[in-house]
Amino acid sequence: MTIEKTLEEKLQADLTKITHESQNSTFVGDSAKFEQKIFVKVFAQAGKFLTEKAVNEQLNTRVLDSFVVKQTQQFVLVMKDLAPSDIKEEITPDMAFNLGIELSHFHQKVKPFSGIYLNNQLFNKAKGDIDNLNKPEIKNKLLKLLAQFTAERVDIEKDLAVHANTVLHGDVGLRNYKIVADHLSLIDFERARMGVNYQDFIKLFYQDFGLNKELIVSFVKGYEKCGQKIAVAPVTQVFLIFITAIGIMKYTEKIVDKPFEQIGEQMLATCSSFLNKGSLTESLTNMNAIIR
Repeated sequence: MTIEKTLEEKLQADLTKITHESQNSTFVGDSAKFEQKIFVKVFAQAGKFLTEKAVNEQLNTRVLDSFVVKQTQQFVLVMKDLAPSDIKEEITPDMAFNLGIELSHFHQKVKPFSGIYLNNQLFNKAKGDIDNLNKPEIKNKLLKLLAQFTAERVDIEKDLAVHANTVLHGDVGLRNYKIVADHLSLIDFERARMGVNYQDFIKLFYQDFGLNKELIVSFVKGYEKCGQKIAVAPVTQVFLIFITAIGIMKYTEKIVDKPFEQIGEQMLATCSSFLNKGSLTESLTNMNAIIR
C-alpha cells in the first residue's frame, strides 16, 4: 500500500499530494477523523520530524497527531491546514522591514528543546565537509579560504561561544514566508537549530534581496525594532557566510542547480574580498551582507 493510501485510511481523509521544494511528501485534504482540513507532512528522518513538531508546539496549536509508519519507517506529522498563500509582490523596503520583524519574533519566541541540533564545532565541520567534496577546483578554493579563517579562529570561536544562543529557523528565504489569515508568517521549521541570529539572514540577503543595500538595511531595522541585536563581529559574520557557501557547494555537487551554485560563488567572493582587502572593500556590492 502506498503511503498516501495508508494515511487516507488512518486519518479518514481524502488527500491531495502537494509538490514541495524539500524532499518530504506533503498532503492536504479533508479529514473525517479530525472534522477539518488537515496538512500532513511525511519525513524520512526522525530528527527533522521531531524538530518540526517541537517548534510548532512552541508557536501554535496546529499539531493534531504524529506517528511512525513502521513498514516504511516514515514519520508523520498531522496538522491543521493554514491555507498559506505565497508572497506575490516584489520585495520593497517596507516588506523587508516586516520580514525582519517576523524573524525577530521567531527568534524571541522559540526556545531550545530536547534533541535540537547544536550546530557547533564549525571549523572542524567545515574541514570535514570540504574534504568530502569531489571537484578539485572548488575544494582548493575553499581550503585556501579556510586556512585564512583559521588565522582568526580564536577570536571567531570566542564570538560564536558568546552569541550562538538563538534557535534559528534554519531555512529563511522568501519561499518560507507566507501569508496566513492576512498576516505574514514563517513556515517549515524542520531545519531549526542552535546558532547565531545572523546565520538566518544570509541566504535571504543573497538569494532574495540580491544583496540590495536598501532592502538589507530595512530588514535589519525591522529585526532590531523588537529589541534583538546583531552582535557578532564582521569577521564572524563572514565566516558564517563561508559556512553557508560550503553547504551550498555540498548540495550542488549532488543536485545540479546552477543559479544556487552562483549564489554560493557570490558568498565566496564576499569572503575573498573581506579577507584579502579588509575595509578597502566596503563600497563593493558583495560587502552589503556584512552588518557593521
